[in-house]
Amino acid sequence: MSPVIEQLQSLNRILVKLARRQPFHGANCEEILQDILSTSARSLKVARVSLWFYADDRQQIECVHLFQESGQGLTAGMKLTASDYPRYFAALQEERTITAHEAGVDPRTQEFRQSYLEPLGITSLLDVPIWVEGVMIGILCYEHMGPPRQWTVAEEQFAASLADLVSLVVESRDRHRALKALEESEARLATFFQATSEAVVIHEQGTILDVNAATERLFGYRAAELVGQSVLLLTHPESRSLILERIQQPMDVPFEALARTKSGEVLIVEVQGKSILYQGRWARVVGIRDITQRKTAQQKVQLAAQQQQLLAEVALRIRQTLELPEVLNTTVVEVRRYLLSDRVFIVAFDPITEEIQVVAAAMAPQWHTNLEALLENVPYRSQLLTTAATLSCGQEGLDSQLRQVYEAHHIQSCLLIPIQHRPQGRCFLLGVHQCDHRREWQPHERAFLEQLATQVAIALQQAELYQQLAALNANLEQQIAERTGQLQQKMSELEELNRLKDLFLHAVSHDLRTPVLGTLMLINHLLQSDTSDTIAVPRSTLTCIQHSQQRQLHLIETLLHIQGDRQPSLSLAIAPTSLATLVNDILADLQPLLEKNKATVKLQIPPTLPLVPVDPIQLRRVYENLITNTLKHNCPGIIITLAAEERGDSVYCTVKDNGVGIPPDQQSHLFELYYRGGASHHRTGIGLGLYLCRQIITAHGGEIGVTEGDSQGATFWFRISLADQI
Repeated sequence: MSPVIEQLQSLNRILVKLARRQPFHGANCEEILQDILSTSARSLKVARVSLWFYADDRQQIECVHLFQESGQGLTAGMKLTASDYPRYFAALQEERTITAHEAGVDPRTQEFRQSYLEPLGITSLLDVPIWVEGVMIGILCYEHMGPPRQWTVAEEQFAASLADLVSLVVESRDRHRALKALEESEARLATFFQATSEAVVIHEQGTILDVNAATERLFGYRAAELVGQSVLLLTHPESRSLILERIQQPMDVPFEALARTKSGEVLIVEVQGKSILYQGRWARVVGIRDITQRKTAQQKVQLAAQQQQLLAEVALRIRQTLELPEVLNTTVVEVRRYLLSDRVFIVAFDPITEEIQVVAAAMAPQWHTNLEALLENVPYRSQLLTTAATLSCGQEGLDSQLRQVYEAHHIQSCLLIPIQHRPQGRCFLLGVHQCDHRREWQPHERAFLEQLATQVAIALQQAELYQQLAALNANLEQQIAERTGQLQQKMSELEELNRLKDLFLHAVSHDLRTPVLGTLMLINHLLQSDTSDTIAVPRSTLTCIQHSQQRQLHLIETLLHIQGDRQPSLSLAIAPTSLATLVNDILADLQPLLEKNKATVKLQIPPTLPLVPVDPIQLRRVYENLITNTLKHNCPGIIITLAAEERGDSVYCTVKDNGVGIPPDQQSHLFELYYRGGASHHRTGIGLGLYLCRQIITAHGGEIGVTEGDSQGATFWFRISLADQI
């Protein structure tokens, strides 16, 4: 016989002995599990055997039994989480056994290497899932220490059989516990059934199976009269549809219903049912509690609470407004709605002038009457102003004249409540008429109106104070408006002065920079060319510096002139001027700046152009601003072309460059004050210089603008008339 067969037979004999060793029942479940673990550990010659069960959320397993060959006995408590060992938990769901000959490298178990296998010296694992009624409830785990072990097929089958044996033990334990719990439950139910003071009825689909003594006392029937009858016998007709619905669709949620006793008395009861296993079949046990007294008391409390809530709501609506007419109208409407009366009105009476008038009224359409005519009746008016009492047409002591007035105006019952009495001011009175029938006014109705009258009186005082405050506020608002207008005018003047100041400062920093820069570069050139203590300065250089300073002085005077006028204007000194000569002089002065920027100037102004009637100093500013701005906002090495030609009765001049150009969306804004070209960094600061250029050309009666070049760059142009400027 082969060793494999011998091993299989040996393990089968051990399995048979385990199955026959003792009967399975809940009382000895733990002993049987311990016996299985210890016997199988010795049979398979492994150091450790553990039994693990799933937690309720099935995301964790816990060791409930652990047998160790070392003699430490049975221990438990370790937990493993699915999120920490996902491959292992997935393999349990897919495989009959996890046979890991080398657990440290097996993909299914290598997750345990560092935290579990290596610290304990475990090299091989044989894990078998335990299934009960199609659900995996745990794992039976065999752990081998020492050199890696090759598990045989016989050992795998033996371990699987032991897992099945464990599942039988668990099923037996659960069944034993369920039966024991059922026995205990039935015993408790029987004790409670007869001992409880609450009526209890057990029925099957509406047919009564049993009742307790409390049911007999509550409904007046003997148990023999009820058993076999329908539960509708105990149900009031108004609640039968509800009871039938609950029989067809049982719910454990308590509900209220109407019941009827044997004597015909109607009860308000609270019913709650639950399904139970009764004498081998499913039935409903229903508890019935009499809550008639409690519901009656609750209704009284609710009525009082509703009255208080209604009073609070009415008072709030009345006091939410500060307008006197709205306060009075709201009062009569709410009182009529609450009392369900036919007429409600409020009258105002002046004790000094004895004038009385209706200030608010709410009447049913069919009982509409002329209240002003009613107030003109002397007996009624006297009664109204001297008595606040409950009156009715049929009461004794009612004056015959007053009775006739009541009949004429269909007053069956009348209720009068004073609202506000002031000896030196207007008094208010609330009146209520019932026209369709005589009415006995209830104490809570009078109390409601008296409390409401107090709230209305407070609201009237608030309304009067509000009217006085509104008059004061209107006067104050008028004064504030006048003062605000004055402040706004002063603010506008200050803003205008601030704008003119900014214009002046920017003009100084922009226009004076060019002559100062030219003079500074000329002086620097002299200092660098001659290092001796005494520097010989050519007359032409001094003349150049003199001209530069004269232009600077003239610019300052011009800016001061502009700053002194709210609408900036220029005073022109018109003289016939050779445009070619003027431009040559400008280029000579700007030569140091042109050399610094490595700029090339192409001059295309013919000497034969007619003399132009302009202010040469102001026109120089135009050329200097256009040239310096071109240098400032382009890279070194730019080419500038200056051209001029005669067109009809004017001279057309251009300053063209081959630089970065100007985006089309900015061209229309370039000549505005302080415009800086948005996102283009090449145009920062260009606004003031071009603004001054436009001012100068406009003062000459000309035009100025900008166009895109043929390929790149920008072309600034201006046109000046050849006619004399005034």
